[in-house]
Amino acid sequence: MGVINKKQKMTKLLTAVYILILVWLILFKMAMPAEIPYLDHIRNINLIPFYYDNETSGHAAEVIKNVILFIPLGLYLAILGLNCQKAVVIGTALSIALEVLQYIFGVGASDITDVITNTLGTAVGAGTYASLSIFFKKKEKLNKVLNIIALVCTILIMGMIALLFAVN
Repeated sequence: MGVINKKQKMTKLLTAVYILILVWLILFKMAMPAEIPYLDHIRNINLIPFYYDNETSGHAAEVIKNVILFIPLGLYLAILGLNCQKAVVIGTALSIALEVLQYIFGVGASDITDVITNTLGTAVGAGTYASLSIFFKKKEKLNKVLNIIALVCTILIMGMIALLFAVN
């Protein structure tokens, strides 16, 4: 029981770090603390899915990045024992909360496309976990492998963030 509790604590810690990084990326646009007061303060809401005022090739890349950005959330929630539907609901709620906060703080455009793609990313993560669990006889083994991968990725990302802070 103690080992499972320890692994759950690791997953919860990694999830918390992931969400903090997600907030920094989405709300603060990776700004350093001194730059935060100088972020562009725009309030814009787009409720038309996949609509852009100015079509550019960058929109497809942004959609893909949003999906990828939320895949870990689906994985983490699945590791924590939530089924795919609950994970998707939480992913959607988190995405909506971030979009509302963007509007409130005036730090970016609130866009329904982001909610859709973030929700899709969460579903892909939870679905990936469900698919992987077919190949693993024990979920504990799958959780351990995914936690190790998540820990290594988190350490690498934190190192890159530390490097960003050091050079700015």
